[in-house]
Amino acid sequence: MVMMKSPFVLAICLLLLSSLVLQTYAYNFGPDECCFKFIPKALPKKRVVNFRRTESLCPMEGVLFTMKNGNEFCADTSQQWVKDIIKDQERKQNKGVSNSTTTASQ
Repeated sequence: MVMMKSPFVLAICLLLLSSLVLQTYAYNFGPDECCFKFIPKALPKKRVVNFRRTESLCPMEGVLFTMKNGNEFCADTSQQWVKDIIKDQERKQNKGVSNSTTTASQ
């Protein structure tokens, strides 16, 4: 009877240990920022200074907008106003890159 308990206890210990290792792994290597709630109204395009998309490991696809005052807001990437701001920000970034490239080559 003692012999039967020993493998069972060992199996339980291994299961608990592997669970702990997986939790530690997920904590250390999971996404840094995720959006769990989206702003319900459109943000003023002129006040947005930067954006970044949430990581693919996040449960919901979103974008973080940084405003002139430093506040950050999560927004739903399926909303048209969000797409418009992203397009505007990408255009501004590309314009800055092409200007610096032109200046450097002159």
